[in-house]
Amino acid sequence: MIPRSLNEVVEYLKNMTVVDDQVDHGVLEASQYELDDYRWFHARRLWRSLQLMQKWSPTGQVRQILELGAMPYYFTALLYRYFTEVQVTGVNVRAGVWEDSATAGPRLESVTLKHGANKQDKVPIYVFNIETTRYPFPDSTFDWVLGMEIIEHLAYSPTHMLAEAHRVLKPGGRILLTTPNAIDLRKTFNLLLNRSSGFPYSGHGIYGRHNREFTLEELRSLTAACGYRVVAAWVENITLRQHYSRAKRWLFKLLNFWTGLPLPYLKNKREYIFLIAESTGKPVFSYPPNLYLFPHLYPENSRAK
Repeated sequence: MIPRSLNEVVEYLKNMTVVDDQVDHGVLEASQYELDDYRWFHARRLWRSLQLMQKWSPTGQVRQILELGAMPYYFTALLYRYFTEVQVTGVNVRAGVWEDSATAGPRLESVTLKHGANKQDKVPIYVFNIETTRYPFPDSTFDWVLGMEIIEHLAYSPTHMLAEAHRVLKPGGRILLTTPNAIDLRKTFNLLLNRSSGFPYSGHGIYGRHNREFTLEELRSLTAACGYRVVAAWVENITLRQHYSRAKRWLFKLLNFWTGLPLPYLKNKREYIFLIAESTGKPVFSYPPNLYLFPHLYPENSRAK
């Protein structure tokens, strides 16, 4: 049964720990401040994503799942807690992706999660670059592919990620994409104050920061162009900010009020994009001109010529 309250999700994640990390060997343990902030910031989105997977599962079952960018494994633990007979396969890159060894592979590692009442799950984690490497899975393997808070981190080819995800999905399988809205009203507000909305640099390397954010229409059109049928796509105000100062919380309430008004322009400026799509036909490597420069240089287009 899906958690009935947000507080249930927050309390559960407080007790989740990685007890054996064969991928990053202690990076998470040394990042407790960042993890606490991530948990607060994303708890409502994680809860919402559980609800969506239950609602939109094609067969009513959630079993074989490929989770792209699984670290810090909060959603992985929630999947094992709230779905029965689930099998999660994760994909990550190592921290520090400027080094050749960071994404060399694919190779199979694992992490062991301790959560709940001393429950432990060993999760297979494949280490490879999801926007350049052919995924090491047979066609039609997974019921779901999760691309949650990942597409905005890609620096080279979100098309590759979408096409390969399509290939490894079962016919009629679904992908869940969540990502910050590039035209969120908060970004507009920052620009009015002459503040940058650019993302900070990250010690994790190039994939530790947001490289390209999307609008709802951009994400919808790219997903459809890569061979999916978009089942549902929308924007929501979703972030939990209880740890912010009172003044900042009031500011966000005001921004949420404006974007909650029934006006198309303001509605499109909500915080987060959710998209659910179904694999149909064959995967397509599509490079629309509004998102790509020099598309003929991408390997799939080069081979076609």
